[in-house]
Amino acid sequence: MKNRIKVLCLLLTLLMFPMMSNSSVKINLEEYINSFSWDKRIVLFITKDIHFINETDDFFKTNSCENEARNLKYIRIVGDDINKYIVPDRYKNKYGLWLIGYDGGDKSYSNDTSLLKEIHNIIDTMPIRKSEMTEQNEKCN
Repeated sequence: MKNRIKVLCLLLTLLMFPMMSNSSVKINLEEYINSFSWDKRIVLFITKDIHFINETDDFFKTNSCENEARNLKYIRIVGDDINKYIVPDRYKNKYGLWLIGYDGGDKSYSNDTSLLKEIHNIIDTMPIRKSEMTEQNEKCN
């Protein structure tokens, strides 16, 4: 009897898993952002424009040390990927780059990639970042 129950449970699991993996469960973007609170600053990138993708991705590759020193997490949502998310009103029908602080609040925004040119300076003026810089000995080249 116990073996039959085990086999039945295994069969149900195997039947249910494909249905669950194809389900249209959306990610709550606000909750996802909040999951990094007080641990990471976030650069949220929402775009339909392929031109901006390369520039933004290159920024994160080229400046990986500087971004890591500032605890930056890069969240990239491109094109129809937006449909995978429950989008909070503050980002709904908007495109661009947002700098989101440890507290989950928006610190800066640009509707193009211009924020990337100033992002390190913006972060470096934040009070918590100033204390981080005095504690960090690591230098990026």
